[in-house]
Amino acid sequence: MSPTGEQRSREELANAARSLFSRGLTHGSTGNVSVRSGEQILVTPTGVSLGRVEPDALSVIDAAGRHIDGPAPTKEAFLHAAVLRARPDANAVVHTHSTYSAAVSDLEARYPAVAVTR
Repeated sequence: MSPTGEQRSREELANAARSLFSRGLTHGSTGNVSVRSGEQILVTPTGVSLGRVEPDALSVIDAAGRHIDGPAPTKEAFLHAAVLRARPDANAVVHTHSTYSAAVSDLEARYPAVAVTR
């Protein structure tokens, strides 16, 4: 039997989270990831290392960022919901504090000419 759309989204989100952790793009319990799943959003729970995210232990929020089901969501759930509301063409949000992104953000403050644009 093939997995439901939500179960597949859960598995892919957990795999992506663990991949971010294993590649050193996040550490400890920093960072969070979300994905649209129908009318709701699956998001990593608060205080959980992305290296240990399990498909059945994700938080579920609505488009306004309100907790619907599962463990307590990351405190940045509102950010994920806001991005997905503003960008109906986007289906996922990845938020990390990797060494690399922190270094680029520092460069941008010191050297505005290297600002990253879309």
